[in-house]
Amino acid sequence: MIHTHILGEDSTFSIQGLNEDGTKAYVLSDRVLHRQALWSYDIESGEFEELVYSNDKYDINNAIVNSEGDFIGVGYYDDFYKSHYFSEVDGKQELMVANLFGDKQASIVSRSKDRTRILVNVISDSVSPTYYYFDLNTKKGGAWLSKFPYLARNKFVPVQNYSFKASDGAEISGYFTKPEGVKTPPLIVMPHGGPHSRDYKYFNRELQYLVSLGYAVLQVNFRGSEGFGSAFETDGYYQWGKRMQQDVYDAMDWATRTGLTSKNNACIYGASYGGYVALTAAWQEPDRFKCIISISGISDLKGLVEDEERQDAYLGNIVDMTDSKAVDALSEVSAINMINRIKAPLLLIHGTKDTRVDYRQSKYFYDKAKRNLDIKYVEIDDGTHFFDDPESLKVQYKEVTEFLKKHL
Repeated sequence: MIHTHILGEDSTFSIQGLNEDGTKAYVLSDRVLHRQALWSYDIESGEFEELVYSNDKYDINNAIVNSEGDFIGVGYYDDFYKSHYFSEVDGKQELMVANLFGDKQASIVSRSKDRTRILVNVISDSVSPTYYYFDLNTKKGGAWLSKFPYLARNKFVPVQNYSFKASDGAEISGYFTKPEGVKTPPLIVMPHGGPHSRDYKYFNRELQYLVSLGYAVLQVNFRGSEGFGSAFETDGYYQWGKRMQQDVYDAMDWATRTGLTSKNNACIYGASYGGYVALTAAWQEPDRFKCIISISGISDLKGLVEDEERQDAYLGNIVDMTDSKAVDALSEVSAINMINRIKAPLLLIHGTKDTRVDYRQSKYFYDKAKRNLDIKYVEIDDGTHFFDDPESLKVQYKEVTEFLKKHL
């Protein structure tokens, strides 16, 4: 036994590697700084020793391990993935690679044992990812593999950063993308899934597709999003349909207030937890959106947490399962119980092999709502939670395109 802690109560503790003689561990923990940082930890005494590396704003995300299994650095995310190496040689090699590609984001993803051959991932907000190979001995290299070969030669629209003060004064950040040459395009608000994940500035094919149709897209790193420190993430605990939801509305208010998009011409479109946000917005703000799209979304939050097959550690971030009144209160932030408040047309898409969110979350909502609402439900046989097969994606894009063209 090296260390014990209570999930959600004590500081986090994740061993990333050991020193050469195995007496000390390198540990990611949010102790003291309230964000994930790398600390040295003495195994025999069971005590933390010193801070090895931290970032002033973002959580450290992971250890970087070479092909021999050696712990050589750490990575974190701002808009893109960033690396910090303990070795000056490795750091200079990463810098050399980054300088080759100008304003694109280039990071080493694999090295040979002698560090003379490397694979590099190159990407930006408006360029799809391509892997390059380099042989430093022969000083040769070139493109090796494109993730989306049919998009590799295309230039897409740049993504803009934004930040603002939410209605309670907290700073919220995200990304705004709009078609070029359009002053106030229709808006799609696109909350991310998770909810304890986040949006990044990386090339996003779904976002760029929506922009190519003439829509602006607003992404929000609402309270509960990861990577911005422990307090920001835990401020989203127990806040489904509440503070996390309000951050999305506040971001939309900021976008319309600053003139980036028109006020009365918006749709909300989300998947997984984002689908929950979309369905919740449909009844909480019935006059705000012209249409609602929920992909693999959640309509019955109480049903979700009581589904024994899908219970996991995340439930502790939604509700205290030992508090029966709190569990019952989830019905008050569940769209399936608020159908009479919904006005906008809805599109629901769900796969029958979704092991994350049961497809009946969409089916039962549709069965209950179809008599009173303008609603379409598309059920994809054998579709997974992430629609990670080409046929499921084709159905999703086709249905979303037709729905948006009709209602937005």
